[in-house]
Amino acid sequence: MRTFVTGASGTLGSYICRELLQAGHHVSGYSRRPIQSEGISWICGDVDDSEAVARSARGHDAIIHLAAIPGPGRASPEHLVAANVGTTTCVLEAAVRSNVPRVVFASSGAALGFTFQKRIVPPQYFPVDEQHPSAPQDPYGLSKLLGELACKSYTEAFGIATICLRVNNAWYVDRSGAEIAVQSGWARGLTVEQLWESRYAKILEDRHGDCWLSPGPVSPRKNLWAVIDARDVGHAFRLAVECSVSDHEVLNLNASETCSLSPTPDLVTRYFPSMPLLRPMSGFDSLISHEKATRLLGFRPQHSWRQSDFSDWLNLRSM
Repeated sequence: MRTFVTGASGTLGSYICRELLQAGHHVSGYSRRPIQSEGISWICGDVDDSEAVARSARGHDAIIHLAAIPGPGRASPEHLVAANVGTTTCVLEAAVRSNVPRVVFASSGAALGFTFQKRIVPPQYFPVDEQHPSAPQDPYGLSKLLGELACKSYTEAFGIATICLRVNNAWYVDRSGAEIAVQSGWARGLTVEQLWESRYAKILEDRHGDCWLSPGPVSPRKNLWAVIDARDVGHAFRLAVECSVSDHEVLNLNASETCSLSPTPDLVTRYFPSMPLLRPMSGFDSLISHEKATRLLGFRPQHSWRQSDFSDWLNLRSM
């Protein structure tokens, strides 16, 4: 397949492009900065130029849209929403103009509204699925929810397939992948150890704290301790490109486990004692369900941060 990736030079883009290349895809990366991964045809351009995107995407089988302002605090609220929703619309319009039949949109778990809540947003039940109401209070989550609605609109109007993957707290816990990731995107300038220390170790060790600055790591409690290995993100995007889904779908994308050192039943008892449970929770079960992605894409997380280069580093650090 020929796959066109916007934002391919970003932090998560390297994982997704490597997965596609390993599966035999011809990958065209569209971005303003050169791409670190080898084997990708780089096209320099701005994603807010739908005509340029359409020219570059013509002849491809699918577009993966990653390019975005990656979280709150990185631009003014009005600019963040305008940029993220505007570029998503540009990509959808380019897909229609260039006859690309499928768009896979990198949405976010923040679209649900828990991640960057300003006032308390309690879940209605566990595990949270795609039927749960979405009520983001921040510009980033809002931009991703509006991006999903734009995808739905273009599916209904033009018949293109749109799959929105709600990536939820991607962790770069394999050293070889993390070394490439810190050369690009929001992580540029960090060492792998600085990335692990400032984000993942903080989430594990300061899990009850209230000091979670934006931009920065998300509050694990607000984000319902969701996490996913970036390698599994890459796998899911490839499955979304290759699957038989021909309409519009929104899918949660997270691991089967939490990013907490406490078992899930203890978290529920402590923080959500009266929460209705759709099924029994045990061990470190995730409070957000990826069952729909498993059913439609065949997605099953293969990696755990608990058995990773990051975990080995964390154990050595605490000795």
